[in-house]
Amino acid sequence: MVNRNNLNVLVCPLGWGLGHASRDIPIINQLLRQGHSVYVAGDRPQLDYLKQFFPDLRTIHFPSLKVNYTGFSTQFFSLLLVALRLPFFNIWEHYRLKKIVTEYSIDLVISDNRYGLWSRQVKSVMVTHQVRVIPPFPFKWTQRLIELSTKHWLKRFHQVWIPDYSNGRSIAGFLSKQNGLKNLHYIGILSRFSDISIDGILGGFELVVVASGPEPQRSIFADLSAQLAQKLNLSCLIIEGKIDNGIIPRNANGVWHVGHLPDLQFALAVKHSKYLIVRGGYSTIMDLITLGVSGLLVPTPGQTEQEYLAEHLSLKGLFPFVEQHNLLNVDKKNMEVESIKNINTADDTLGKLISALYPFR
Repeated sequence: MVNRNNLNVLVCPLGWGLGHASRDIPIINQLLRQGHSVYVAGDRPQLDYLKQFFPDLRTIHFPSLKVNYTGFSTQFFSLLLVALRLPFFNIWEHYRLKKIVTEYSIDLVISDNRYGLWSRQVKSVMVTHQVRVIPPFPFKWTQRLIELSTKHWLKRFHQVWIPDYSNGRSIAGFLSKQNGLKNLHYIGILSRFSDISIDGILGGFELVVVASGPEPQRSIFADLSAQLAQKLNLSCLIIEGKIDNGIIPRNANGVWHVGHLPDLQFALAVKHSKYLIVRGGYSTIMDLITLGVSGLLVPTPGQTEQEYLAEHLSLKGLFPFVEQHNLLNVDKKNMEVESIKNINTADDTLGKLISALYPFR
């Protein structure tokens, strides 16, 4: 019989950048506080990243579907290839999960945006802010078909946790809008900064750039940002989102680069910069909202989710945005760090997490 007060929980973040792993940190913290045993399964960079926060975490190498973007403004063929491969990969993930559940005596699976990780053996949860997917322009006519397919996969999970709000405070807008499923639970914003006390000053950089996402677009974005800093003669730190590049800054042509930063240093660098430019991933947006700051969003070209979020949040007056090909022409005013207030509190997020976890205790 399963001990509901001491579950073996498997957390599985998607391996497309560090965002999914970072937003799972408060979930893992909550599970550990409740006395559960946590395993994390995923790609090597995500496992290495989470081990920095949880050195005793037990990890399992369980790779995600690989995505190869192009250097062009459209990702039509890249996304088409993903769409064709994804159903088959989901099936492989599902059967690989069965073996893991048996081998490690898993009681609960929490999958962050990995659609194949549902289970009939134990209860399973999906974490996603996208219950609706926006297809690229040539496939707008497939919107309804994609919605039905997404519902088909999501209904296999016992619960779907949406890191957003269901009311007017919604950050993801259309992406997280109720789609008729009965297993949806809005749990509030998830951020690795929810539990961190930010005290101190990290000075020296007028412009901070937060890069993320798949290559080659991440490097293209970082290179353009470096050119912008040189053009405007701004002291600049580019946080590359590459854990393998370490936490020691290095200077290249007058611009500082660092692979990634520990949470406190990251928060201080962002909050005390005069100008801020970030890739428009949802996890980064949740982090900035939790930190109470707004910066310039630069969505990945051709990634419809980020393009929608940038426009949606601009209309809400929360974040300005610019398309990547116009970054070198951006007005400095649009890059200025602004304060965001009364949007999210850690207590609200944690309260919703507790409520969502309760049935499994």
